[in-house]
Amino acid sequence: METPQEFIERTQSAVESLFIGIDSYLHILRKAPPPVLVGTYSTETEHEVALERWMKENADAIEASFEAQRAFMSEKYALTVLCGSLLQVASTAIRLYSKNRHIPDEFLNIVKNSSAPFCIGRRIREVPIGLVVIAARNQYNHIEDKELHVISSTVFEWLSTKHGYGTDLRDPAFDLKKQLTWNYASNITHLLGWREYKNYEQDIRSMLGI
Repeated sequence: METPQEFIERTQSAVESLFIGIDSYLHILRKAPPPVLVGTYSTETEHEVALERWMKENADAIEASFEAQRAFMSEKYALTVLCGSLLQVASTAIRLYSKNRHIPDEFLNIVKNSSAPFCIGRRIREVPIGLVVIAARNQYNHIEDKELHVISSTVFEWLSTKHGYGTDLRDPAFDLKKQLTWNYASNITHLLGWREYKNYEQDIRSMLGI
């Protein structure tokens, strides 16, 4: 059986290719950022007048941004496939090489012993990123299911609510209650900071203790 180090080395070229592809789709948006209206207005009428003037002055930039968004949306499924594949590789690494058997107290009711290896890594919105990875991987692979496994649904619930901006605000980027059929693979990899290979590898090494 290969070691965690060998797994990383043997999958590196494939994972780096995934990141190149992901970046190529994100570049569609980056090349035409939307213009932003900034100002202070004492009345609604004053704001409307300024907005109308701003829209006329920035008409070309606004249209370029809309065009970039349309082009990006036409490629969103391709982006999802790449991000989902990245999550698959990461979850495989954890499944094969994580030696963790400890389940944090707050997850004892939802995580079985067989899933304990995923309770590793730094925390994002109070969730170990190993659990984030497996939850997102499962959501990616079971997008057509009416209900997700309790681990996945719980992790997404925490990601959508434990953001630090108040208990009444749900983050739409991870809210399964509103968009169960939307694939969140790209949102998850962005939240993890996995937009370049070195960040991904650093997390994998940290989780596996190498």
